[in-house]
Amino acid sequence: MKKSLTRQITAGIGMALALLIFNAATSYRNILKLVENEAWVSHTHRVLTELEATLSTIKDAETGQRGYLLTGEERYLEPYHSAIDRINVQVARLQQLIVDKQQQQRIRDLKIAIDSKLAELEETIVLRREKNLEAALQQVKTGRGKQIMGGIRQQIAAMTAAENQLLQQRARESQTSANLTILTFTVAAFIDFLLLLLVYYLVKRDRTLRDNAEIKQNQLLGQLEYDRHSLQLTEERFRRAIIDAPLPIMLHAENGEILQINSAWTELSGYKYSEIATIEDWTEKAYGSRKSLVQADIDRLHQLNARISEGEYTIATAGGESRIWDFYSAPLGKLSDGRSIVISTAIDITARKQAEAEIRMLNATLERRVELRTNQLQAANQELEAFTYTVAHDLRAPLRGMQGLAEALLEDYRDLLDELGQEYARQIVNSGKQLEDLIQDLLAYSRLSRTDLSLQVLDLESAVAEAIAMVQADAKSSGAQISVRSPLFAVIAHRVTLVQAIANLLANAIKFVEGASPQVQIWAEEIEAPQEPETDTQTAGEWEKATVGQWEHSQLLIDSCRSPAPTIRLWVEDNGIGIAPEHQKRIFRVFERLHGIESYPGTGIGLAIVQKAADRMGGQVGVESQLGRGSRFWIELRKG
Repeated sequence: MKKSLTRQITAGIGMALALLIFNAATSYRNILKLVENEAWVSHTHRVLTELEATLSTIKDAETGQRGYLLTGEERYLEPYHSAIDRINVQVARLQQLIVDKQQQQRIRDLKIAIDSKLAELEETIVLRREKNLEAALQQVKTGRGKQIMGGIRQQIAAMTAAENQLLQQRARESQTSANLTILTFTVAAFIDFLLLLLVYYLVKRDRTLRDNAEIKQNQLLGQLEYDRHSLQLTEERFRRAIIDAPLPIMLHAENGEILQINSAWTELSGYKYSEIATIEDWTEKAYGSRKSLVQADIDRLHQLNARISEGEYTIATAGGESRIWDFYSAPLGKLSDGRSIVISTAIDITARKQAEAEIRMLNATLERRVELRTNQLQAANQELEAFTYTVAHDLRAPLRGMQGLAEALLEDYRDLLDELGQEYARQIVNSGKQLEDLIQDLLAYSRLSRTDLSLQVLDLESAVAEAIAMVQADAKSSGAQISVRSPLFAVIAHRVTLVQAIANLLANAIKFVEGASPQVQIWAEEIEAPQEPETDTQTAGEWEKATVGQWEHSQLLIDSCRSPAPTIRLWVEDNGIGIAPEHQKRIFRVFERLHGIESYPGTGIGLAIVQKAADRMGGQVGVESQLGRGSRFWIELRKG
């Protein structure tokens, strides 16, 4: 009976001690888990900051490239060179920070995409520097750079989403660890209480075993001393885990007493433990005049029985430096005297905030620079417009006088001139007429670059009929046959501009024919729009606004910000001399002629006007031709 009672008492006390040890070990493990999770939260914030900075750097490189393409000045490449110097460092930091295997694969794919983007930017810059603006624009028109940039955005977005998911998961794990610690303390204390009641009951029941119980009690006291020592060791480990944690950690009681503060807290703040023995000391030194507001938030922590994110606070360090800390707190139960305990952790986010401020400043600076460059381009465009009209006026005034004098010479002094003199006078008149046509075409081309075109839905049949009427005289004199195949559909265009472009194509179709009567065929077809990847619409729209009317090939910029839509392609086919493949692109340039003026009269601007007209209406032009087998010119516009 005595042995049975002894075993019962020993078992009850042993279970109580085991529960105490288990509770301490579990709490220690949960605190370590909490500290580890908070460290990973800080790590995730660093990854997100690096991802944002990497995307901003790529944008800087692209901005520098665009500025150089617009102006051709090397100083505009400064953002581009600066971005290249930073981007490799940023990608290397990301590779060091990211530990997730899937994220590591994404960062490798991102580096490949960034290298492709930088190579594409360098290629366009080299084309602009070694050749000309048009060669660089042809490279941009392929859309390869836009596609690469879209891929970079998608990759960074995927990585950011993955890091945010990890951030949420680690926050949930921290909450679970804190709750589990509290639950373990509560359950263990309740069970210990029941076990002690059982021991007391067993001792009280059999007074005859008092002497033996005293012996057992001494043994129990020895065991308790041993267990107390073990518990002290566990508490010491717990205390060292807090003190040596990489994040600032503080344990404080409800009355403001700071029970524990770790090395990271004192090192980052610069204050010794003796200087901030209470919460009041901490708020006085770290917050100064704002201490009353902060103290109210701290008091609220002891009233809430839940983990909370306090938010960002600016603290003053012992060295006079301002730092920004992001605080998180959670309750840890109560002391034996009834005071509540709260554990507070912090993350120093000063570097991240400084980086965000720098990014905002860079964005504001970039906007001011874009606005300045836009104003400069507009001023230059206005000066060019005034210059064009001045030159046209100054050229046409003496030209009319020369033509008038030559015609008067032929009319009034014909009998005094021999045949050679009359021929010279006629050549003066013809040359004046050619120069007059050239000036008129140059003015028409210049007006297309400057005039605001009001686009509307037009019936192609009426526009084609009007263009045919404009070339009717030439068609009649050459015996040309012009046939139109219905339907011609409706398009979005500017009527006067579209009629002039069609008339220029018809005039060429009638003019460039040898040994036969010109045969011209006109018809239209609907083209389904291809699916295109998403683009940065706002940026493309702002770029178009700054450059439309100033670049000869603004179609590249218009296409980049326009949603895909069905288009109508109008064809003009002839039976003329045809165009060799190597010349089919350059015939749309100003003053590009494949034949001498003595063979085929003209100014060499007609097809350039067609190209400019299509660009201004948001369309495209092209030609399909073989030498000696005629040509098929087309104008493609959005469907009305």
